Amino acid sequence: MLCVVRKNERDDNRPRERRKIAAKMRAFTSRKVFIMSKPILASLLIVLMAVAASAQPARQTKPAPKPAAPTTEDKSEQAASLFDAGQRAHEAGDLAKAVELYGKALELDAELWQAEFQRGAALFSLGKLAEAKASLARVNALLADYPVTDQLKQIFARIQISLGEIALAESKFDDAEKAFRKALELNPQAARAQSGLAEALYSTNQFADAIAAAKAAIAAGDERPAIFALLGVTLTVTNKFDEALPALNEALKREPKNALALLYRAEVFIAQNKLAEAAADLRASLAVEANPRTKLRLASLLAQSKQFEAASALFQEVVNEDPANADARTGLTAALIDSGKAEAAVAELERLIKAEPNRAVLRAQLAELLLPKQPEKALEQYRAAAELDPKNANHHVGVASALVKLRKFQDAVSVLIPVLATNPTGDIEYYARTNLATAYFELDDFPNAAREFVWILNHQAKRGDRKRTAITLYFVGICLDKLGDYEQALKVYNQFMELASSDNQLEIEKVKLRLPPLKRQIEMGKGKKKG
Repeated sequence: MLCVVRKNERDDNRPRERRKIAAKMRAFTSRKVFIMSKPILASLLIVLMAVAASAQPARQTKPAPKPAAPTTEDKSEQAASLFDAGQRAHEAGDLAKAVELYGKALELDAELWQAEFQRGAALFSLGKLAEAKASLARVNALLADYPVTDQLKQIFARIQISLGEIALAESKFDDAEKAFRKALELNPQAARAQSGLAEALYSTNQFADAIAAAKAAIAAGDERPAIFALLGVTLTVTNKFDEALPALNEALKREPKNALALLYRAEVFIAQNKLAEAAADLRASLAVEANPRTKLRLASLLAQSKQFEAASALFQEVVNEDPANADARTGLTAALIDSGKAEAAVAELERLIKAEPNRAVLRAQLAELLLPKQPEKALEQYRAAAELDPKNANHHVGVASALVKLRKFQDAVSVLIPVLATNPTGDIEYYARTNLATAYFELDDFPNAAREFVWILNHQAKRGDRKRTAITLYFVGICLDKLGDYEQALKVYNQFMELASSDNQLEIEKVKLRLPPLKRQIEMGKGKKKG
């Protein structure tokens, strides 16, 4: 007979029943049971009364009496037998059969909470989360009147862990956190509660607490690759790369084909500028799991390493698999541009724009490619980008650059003045002023051109851009020369000659021709006078 406590037993039996309860709790907590997230197959301890074998009955001349109705003791034995059969089916992986057998056992003995617990585990493994949760609720109800012992606390902790894992599977991370914390209140040493809590905390971006919980799980004896991977991932996303690497190495030592650990170790290597090692990990991760995002990461890394052919091939592979993947198409375009395949990049961008006509960034990219040889088409695309995203100053500067290319200088000035009025910074301001300086120069507005070129000169000096500084000095010299400031013009021309290289050969020849007459003009007292 199963050693099961009945809630309706008479009071005078309570001391004896409490001893039975304690024995059952010790038996349950000392044996392994099926775990909701990873079933560990072993039988619960079921105490069966020995049934003595009866002798063969003598022949009767009278009809045999009708069999007696099954007693409570008989039903308990049948329930025990069905429970054992359910355990065997569970162990063999026949979860549906296990659920059926556990159910039949409970029909015979509704208070056999071990069967209800195991049925919940099997239902969880089958993905029937609501039914699994209901089973655990019934277990809680069945155990509610049991005397509170250390063994009972451990069982309740297991129930909370199982509820937490169901909540994780349902992406109900707040519920999962509450369940795991309850489990830890009941059993502070529960490693699985700590690891589940770490996952719930990570999923809600509580990274510092997730790291602490993962470390606590490992300290409590959780040696699964998954917990080391979770610790390494969390340390990686918080930029603690030196700490993350040992955890990820440990995960991969235990499970060399752990795709997640490989993926995040690659991120650590990228942060450490170990691009070859990162690429190797990304390829290894792809060999385990052909994830499109991993392909894109590897393709981007290859492009960063200037392996444009390999990057383009990988981006193209993702595009072939998912033609609507905008990241893959954009990456492919960038790789084609960087590899000097402008025509292929233009064709790819045109396909992208046809599919997504309202993406301003695509039109701006296409315009940039078209600008050197087809400024009219570039102007069309830059204007479209500016209409789609009017607050993006880059698009307006692009419009101006196309207008300058088309020699529509006054139109370019009209576009750039409002841009500079917004006080842009960085490259936006730099390229706005270079285009504005060029437009003023071509309009023979030398005072304004000189002012812009001087700003550009100072900017280039801060950046140590010797090559661009030389050509800017050339234009500053011309502006000063045109304004009649011959002495300053001569100084600037001489500075240009000191910095100029073979790339400036045409400008060098022009300055050489200008220097003799300029010096004569200065000697004759011509030009602006100081004071």
